Amino acid sequence: MMVTGLAREAQARDPRKVRIQYEKGKRRWCPLWDNNPRIAKHEEQGDFQVLEPRTDYIRPYCSSKTDRQWTWKPYQPPPGEVYFAHWETAFGNLNPNLIVIGPALKIGASPNKQWGHDRWAALTRLLTGTGKMVQMGTTHPQNSLPAVAFLQTEVRQAAAVIARARLVICSEGALHHIAAAVGTPAVVIYGGYISPKVTGYEGQVALFRGGDGLGCGMRVDCTHCATAMASITPEEVADAALGAMR
Repeated sequence: MMVTGLAREAQARDPRKVRIQYEKGKRRWCPLWDNNPRIAKHEEQGDFQVLEPRTDYIRPYCSSKTDRQWTWKPYQPPPGEVYFAHWETAFGNLNPNLIVIGPALKIGASPNKQWGHDRWAALTRLLTGTGKMVQMGTTHPQNSLPAVAFLQTEVRQAAAVIARARLVICSEGALHHIAAAVGTPAVVIYGGYISPKVTGYEGQVALFRGGDGLGCGMRVDCTHCATAMASITPEEVADAALGAMR
């Protein structure tokens, strides 16, 4: 998602389309880039500028990494963009005004981004009656949350729903980037792992417990991060959600 914001900035400097290139000249494609007029597809030919989102396998908001830890640097990503097909917009219109709940983490994510199922469940109990809550994904979650429906979606359908949602409540990650791209309010649980000074967006409610630092970046279980997450209560998140809801 962040790449689409970088592509927009690149095209503001140079009007040519952008070819996304990763390490050792590898090309990749993300479904969220579909229909994006700024990004050249693999089969396209032309005079394209090259955008390399990573250097030496390091993302632009990282200064270094080891097997155990990322070291962050201040960043502030530009909000991305999603160009919806007509049917995707229609899918979002069929599912309007939802409260999107996003506890899931991508495969391989640091365990220190996990707020914990019991806290998510307590939160959804607190929010029962404030509006329809949904989780989205390709498969039904193993652990259901109280009062939360499941909506089966691919990532672009999920983005279309978020574009019509009242609010997103999620861990730091894909959903908070999508919410920024489509302009939907979000409450984002950062804990102590990473700071909104690294991957945050103006206007989102960021719940961070890392003091003045940028987050510890530990990729293995960390007592500091566990304590940080435990200090973010379901009541605090519910209050933030009610304040941010449109």
